[in-house]
Amino acid sequence: FIMNRNKYLLIGVFGSAIGAGVLLLAPGNLSRASTIQDWYNQPLAWRVLEHFSERLPSAMGAYWQVYIAFIILLISVVLSRNSSSKLMFGSFLFMLGAIAANVAFLASPAMPSRALNGALCFMILSISFVAHSAFTKFNKASIYLSVTTYAMAFLYFIPSYILYYSSIKSISKQTEIREEIIDRAKHNKQDQAIIPDYYFPPVLHAGPSLDTFNSEAMSRYYGIDLKITAPG
Repeated sequence: FIMNRNKYLLIGVFGSAIGAGVLLLAPGNLSRASTIQDWYNQPLAWRVLEHFSERLPSAMGAYWQVYIAFIILLISVVLSRNSSSKLMFGSFLFMLGAIAANVAFLASPAMPSRALNGALCFMILSISFVAHSAFTKFNKASIYLSVTTYAMAFLYFIPSYILYYSSIKSISKQTEIREEIIDRAKHNKQDQAIIPDYYFPPVLHAGPSLDTFNSEAMSRYYGIDLKITAPG
């Protein structure tokens, strides 16, 4: 059993190494790196200081709600005296994984928002261990803290979801309008279609926002030259 388990572990490590190699050695990475020489020209000490003093705190603060829920649930576990060394170790291990996932960007010139998902997943796993202990045994204090955690998550989720849904619905309608303008221009044998850029309604945080980059490949995709103007 132990040999088989080690075999599967080695296969997993080997597969992860191959996946990491494919991502890191992709031609796109080398192409992007050639355009960000200012970062690589900085001394290593400066890059380390910049990462740990500016980028890392900002990245971890992007999901501050998870940390607040974690602290509240941890206090609940302490008050209910229901902590398990195995569960706490698992929680601590995944929290270290979350930190390591963000520290790994030390060598990267950029930390896009989508890159924070890995650390967020680790933190959610970490908080699940604490939540298991918190919800196994209750007393008045732990019940109050658990209810507070749920209420906080619920009150944050509702406006966040409403704003996100409204934003996506607006983008969908704008896409229909842009498609109609392009179809009309192609139908009238025009050489160019003038379409408005997307207006992104406000959302509660930057995570759900869509990418604002307008690729030149859009013209090739639609088969007509596109001129994108400011929304309004």
